[in-house]
Amino acid sequence: MKKLLVLALAAVCVFGLASHSMAAGKAASKNASHRMLGEVVSVDAAGHSFTIKETVKGGEAKEVTFNFDEKGKVMVAGKPGKLDDLKAGDSVTVRYTEKDGNKIAEELHVAKPAAAKTSASK
Repeated sequence: MKKLLVLALAAVCVFGLASHSMAAGKAASKNASHRMLGEVVSVDAAGHSFTIKETVKGGEAKEVTFNFDEKGKVMVAGKPGKLDDLKAGDSVTVRYTEKDGNKIAEELHVAKPAAAKTSASK
């Protein structure tokens, strides 16, 4: 009987440790960076935020707003830029993390500025 009790207690400890480590892994993954590709809808450079439109499965568009990290990096057509350089219609890739329910953009890559697209098509 004593052996059965010790064995059951050991099993509970093993399962408890396993679930605790899985929960810690999930918490760490929330701080992991994510990527999103979309088209710029609006930019608020003074407020350090911008909104992009992402096309999800089924062809529906979903607008997502990001806060821009003050230490964040902006690349426009392969060259360093600023948040002010973003224009509506730009195709961007955003690397971000989630913190307290907010999406914090750490890196923006503008594939081709919208103005360059329109002048190239003329």
